[in-house]
Amino acid sequence: MRTYLLAIVTCVLGCGGKPAATTEPKDVSKPVEMAQPATALVAPTVPAEIAVPEGHKLTFMAVAKGVQIYECVAEAGAALAWKLHAPRADLFDDAGTQIGSHFGGVDKNLPPGPYWEAKDGSRVHAGKPATAPNAGSIPLVRLEAADASGTGVFAKVKFVQRLDTTGGVAPAGACTAGKTTEVAYTAKYYFFTAS
Repeated sequence: MRTYLLAIVTCVLGCGGKPAATTEPKDVSKPVEMAQPATALVAPTVPAEIAVPEGHKLTFMAVAKGVQIYECVAEAGAALAWKLHAPRADLFDDAGTQIGSHFGGVDKNLPPGPYWEAKDGSRVHAGKPATAPNAGSIPLVRLEAADASGTGVFAKVKFVQRLDTTGGVAPAGACTAGKTTEVAYTAKYYFFTAS
């Protein structure tokens, strides 16, 4: 009797005859809305030198797939060497949907430094890098927002971390002045706002 009663209660709570979900075609003429995470994001564990200061919370994460662009230059009378020019990458959410881009200001007629721009129109520009090594790949980095614009996902960002990097390392060896090269990389970017 007890099992029968439990089955009836369970069915009343979960057998409710809800209509099946339907998939509607996406209307690409409307602005993209940034999905909010269903559960609170948890800040990853990182080396102390790139930790985000207390008083900030993780609000967004994006996966980057792109290139680090290097140019061959001589600095202060030194020999020619590959120097970072700028990144160029697409940003994706957890579902694999492109939600924005990552680029260097130098390539968009903006002040120097890295930028992240969402399809919702918001953008953050960062500087003051703190780094931690990541053998065989570009370093892990924490950056502080220099400025932000718009009203979307990046509008209130105060810190950015670049973690889980693969590739992107500058070529080794000699280079020819003025030449550029692109090196594929991936990373996860974590965006923090004030608590």
